[in-house]
Amino acid sequence: MVFDGICGEHIKYAGAHLLVHLCLLFNAMLRHSFVPSEFLFGMIMPLLKDEHCGASRIEMYRGITLSCVVSKLFESVLVHLFHDSLNSDELQFGFKKNSS
Repeated sequence: MVFDGICGEHIKYAGAHLLVHLCLLFNAMLRHSFVPSEFLFGMIMPLLKDEHCGASRIEMYRGITLSCVVSKLFESVLVHLFHDSLNSDELQFGFKKNSS
């Protein structure tokens, strides 16, 4: 589900012209310390933990937040640029990227 009309494939297959514009946008955002309000929006969706369990019980769901794809890309750029300066709480966890 995409609430802003843009999915990852749009960016992946858009080509170099879009990358240039995204680079200009991200650099301007960093230079001016500005984040568009659209980047702050997320839609929380319930996700069934186990499809074989009772879907009628609320504890069988967990919430996930769908956010703007361009926002997620910008966050990835920030993590890449500043990974040495970022710390994570040991209670914050999720899916880990497989190193193989």
